[in-house]
Amino acid sequence: MPPILGLLQLLTIGAIGFWIITVLHTAWSLLHPPKRTYAWALHRGVAGDPSELDTPLDYETINFKSNNQTLHAWKITGLNPAAPRILLIHGWGSSSIGALKRIPHLANHASQIITLDLPGHGESTGTSQMGTSEHTDLNTLLSSLENPSPTIIYGWSMGAGIALRFARDYKDQHNIEAVIAESPYIHATTPAKNVIRLRGLPTKLNLKPAIALIGILKGIGPKWKGFARDQIAKDLQVPLLLIHGTQDPVCPLTDAKHIHSTAPTATLIEIQNAGHNNIWTNPDFTKQASTAIQNFINNM
Repeated sequence: MPPILGLLQLLTIGAIGFWIITVLHTAWSLLHPPKRTYAWALHRGVAGDPSELDTPLDYETINFKSNNQTLHAWKITGLNPAAPRILLIHGWGSSSIGALKRIPHLANHASQIITLDLPGHGESTGTSQMGTSEHTDLNTLLSSLENPSPTIIYGWSMGAGIALRFARDYKDQHNIEAVIAESPYIHATTPAKNVIRLRGLPTKLNLKPAIALIGILKGIGPKWKGFARDQIAKDLQVPLLLIHGTQDPVCPLTDAKHIHSTAPTATLIEIQNAGHNNIWTNPDFTKQASTAIQNFINNM
C-alpha cells in the first residue's frame, strides 16, 4: 500500500473515532446536567429551601421511589386554603431551587405548592430523562399524597413540555384544572442545540446523532416518536397559559406561538425583551409574568 493511502486510512479512522467520541460526550452531557442542590444555593448566597425565602413558608420534604430512582420533592403550604394546589416542574439543569424564584408570586394563589427535582437533577438520583418519561414520576408523586385537590400544573422550559404531557395523560386522575407553560419548546433538539452553541461547542455533526441515541436509550426511538409538544397541546382539554420572552435564545418564541395555535384553549403572553432565564429576576419582566398568572387563575 502506498504510504499516502496508509496515511489517509489512519486519518479516516481517527476522524471517525473522534466523531464517535464527540457524539457520546454530547449525549452524556445532555443526560448529566449540572446539579443545583442546597450546597449550590448556599455557595451563591441564595435561598436553598422555602424557609429561607423573604417570606418563609412551611414545607415538608418528600423522598419517593419512581422508575428505580429516588426523587426529592417539597410539599409547601400555600397562603390561600381555598385555592387549587400548584405543581411546579423545572427545566433542564435546574431543580426545586429554581422554583424558589417563582413561589413568592404563586403562594397567594395556592393552597399548596409541590415541586420536585426531576431525575438526574438537584437532590434526585438517576440521569435526566430529557422530558421523555417524567410525567410518570409526577403521577407517582401525586398518587402518594393524601387529600387530592384541584391542581394547576406549571412547568418551564423542559418542564413546560412535561406539564403538557402530564395534563393530557392524567387530567381526570389528578383533577387537573389548568396548565401554565413558561418558555416551552416543541422538539428536544431545539434547546439542546442552542445551549450547546451558547457554550461555544460544536453541534453540526454530533447533536442529531446524540439526540437519536438518547431517544433509543429512553425507549421512544431515534425520531422521538410522540414527543412533539405542539401535538400534545392539540389534545389538551384544560386552559393553557403560555408565557414566553421575545428574546429567548434557548427556546424560540415561534415554538410558543405554534403551540398556541394548536391548543384548543390557550393564551399567549409575550414578555417583551425577556430572555430564557431572566423573567423572574428582572422586576419589569416579573411583574408582567406575575400579573398574567394572577389574571389567568382568577379567570379559570
